[in-house]
Amino acid sequence: MSHKPHNILYLSSFGNLYGGGQQSLFYLVVNLDKKEFHPHVVLPAEGNFAERLREHGIVVTVLNLPQVLNINITQNIVALYKLLSLCSEQKIDIIHTDGPRNTFYTGMVARIKRIPLIWHVRVSDRDRYDRILYFLSSKIVLVANALRARFDWVGTSDKFITIYNGVDLSEPRPEKSVPSVREQYGIDRKTLLIAAIARIEPLKGQRYLIEACGRLRNNLDDVCVLLIGDIVDSGYCNECKALARELGTENRLIFTGYQNNIGQFLSEIDVFVLPSLSEAFPRSVIEAMGAGRPVVVTDVGGCSEAVEDNVSGFVVPARDSKALADALHKLCKDSKLRSKFGQAAKVRAEKMFGIVKNVKQTEQVYLNILGKD
Repeated sequence: MSHKPHNILYLSSFGNLYGGGQQSLFYLVVNLDKKEFHPHVVLPAEGNFAERLREHGIVVTVLNLPQVLNINITQNIVALYKLLSLCSEQKIDIIHTDGPRNTFYTGMVARIKRIPLIWHVRVSDRDRYDRILYFLSSKIVLVANALRARFDWVGTSDKFITIYNGVDLSEPRPEKSVPSVREQYGIDRKTLLIAAIARIEPLKGQRYLIEACGRLRNNLDDVCVLLIGDIVDSGYCNECKALARELGTENRLIFTGYQNNIGQFLSEIDVFVLPSLSEAFPRSVIEAMGAGRPVVVTDVGGCSEAVEDNVSGFVVPARDSKALADALHKLCKDSKLRSKFGQAAKVRAEKMFGIVKNVKQTEQVYLNILGKD
């Protein structure tokens, strides 16, 4: 006998589709089994995220939730009322959140309406409301085992489950662009391309990659490093450029800014690197692996869970430009090693980080929490 789909209310902390968390939510929602689950997404603002969701027939409501500690408490009450009304009107069976603020508000709603709430933790940094949010949540999904440390004050608990981010490996690989990445930036085809895809800000550690390039200056002449990402901290960006000039590597670095054709870059680069000082479980790493690229990552967050050291790439200590330089030197000097690591990375991505596996695991959490397993 057929049954009506279970109604799932999703909330995102951001209205654009630039961040890894928003991309992960997008792929989850559009790939759900619509015979079993009916998604409704709440976003804080209109933007490309809402547009993409609506293109796939997903209902979107725009509701910007006020700060929890708000002088005008009337705004908090109105927000709660709107969420309560939405849950009643849409007959919501499960609430699925991704950030402290939306988890706090919907946690209150979940308690009042007796609706199970799943909090998807995508950030390793602790929040002042973590203890409250833990209490309000029925289940907590971690994007990596490493994020369990955020809740080290909790003993054994069956509230936690780890589900790695998923990438859509079925998407067709981009055709060669005209012009190619090399042509766009005037890079010789014999030059090795190293790319770091991350926002330009201190926590992403680009300065250590620049220091590593300085260490490699006398050993590698045919290398170019692309720093791909929004410049969110212009002061830090200027410091990085000044450091490159000081080390004599200025001509080997290109700040590309934000790019929406990441697939094209990944199809043309030789090595991917993420020198971050803090991460949860970065999508850029598993996207690079899915593209068959050898990767070098720092040992922060769940990076070492994504990359098998000395198998699909190298895992090096954070803030260690020498270790980073050594790893890059090994890969740049050995094409066979790059090919070997790249193939292993692709196999690992297909086995562990495909969107199908991610969605099935999440759907199973829904069924379990609804007592349908």
